[in-house]
Amino acid sequence: MIPLFSDSDSLFVAYTMDHFLPILLAFCVGFLAIFVANKYLPEKLKTLVGTSLAFVPFICVCWRMWYQASSNNFDPKLDLPFFLCRFMALILPFVFYTRNRLWLGILYFWVMAGTLNAILTPDLIEGPGHREYNLYWIYHLMLVVTMIYGVFVYKFKINWRDYKNAVVATILFTVFSAGVNFVLKANYNYLSEKPKVASLLDYLGPWPWYIAAVYGIMFFLFFLALLPYLIKSRA
Repeated sequence: MIPLFSDSDSLFVAYTMDHFLPILLAFCVGFLAIFVANKYLPEKLKTLVGTSLAFVPFICVCWRMWYQASSNNFDPKLDLPFFLCRFMALILPFVFYTRNRLWLGILYFWVMAGTLNAILTPDLIEGPGHREYNLYWIYHLMLVVTMIYGVFVYKFKINWRDYKNAVVATILFTVFSAGVNFVLKANYNYLSEKPKVASLLDYLGPWPWYIAAVYGIMFFLFFLALLPYLIKSRA
């Protein structure tokens, strides 16, 4: 058996079992956690489970940075937690432990629009068995699992105010990322150039126009994530 965090020569192939198996496993974990929490657990233990789920992506991101640094491979242009999903992974445990309503709303939209896109079109070269493959899937999928757990167990309600907060937070984070990219000559959140692997960005025109298209699509996806709550509130 290949160790969980090892080097492997295999390459990732999208839309094969390399892609679908992690998603299936995450679905099972999420379903089980939500079922057990809603059926058997008191409120304090529900928070404990949610926080524990949130710590999984947190540990993955921290472990990756430590590994890169300890092996003298740490590159500030690639390995700092300034990709949106990595940033979310770092703050998620604290948000879920405190049930901070402002950040629960923001993270809901970021996960549903941003992380789901990372799952559907992975920026991934390494295949099963490689630490990058395993870490990528664990922390991206557990972001989604944790947020869906929050929706069905914490039962917070999303509204237009959350939508506006998410838009503002997205713009501010983009400005921050652009500043980091300028200083480090980096490409966090693909604001400097498109990723090296095939992605949705390939269909959105050249730089910098694809950036505007991405944010238009993202804010529309925010609206789609809000829509079930709007429909339910009017039912």
